[in-house]
Amino acid sequence: MGATVLCSRCGQERAGLKSAPTGGPMGQRVLENVCRDCWAEWREASAQLINHHGLVLGDPRTREKLREAMQDFLGLDDGE
Repeated sequence: MGATVLCSRCGQERAGLKSAPTGGPMGQRVLENVCRDCWAEWREASAQLINHHGLVLGDPRTREKLREAMQDFLGLDDGE
């Protein structure tokens, strides 16, 4: 189990992820600020967004929009 984090989405102190879910600074921010449950909810929500809108993840603009949606969903600010 990961360390306990104060989750930026649900506001509760809960179990965090075991490792960063993505590379780079954003993955580290998620690791330090998002609980496992909220990350699992984002994974479901992102799959629904991708499927509903027919998003093509090979397009850098699409990936950027999905990243912005992730930040909004998880309550992470644009800082850093």
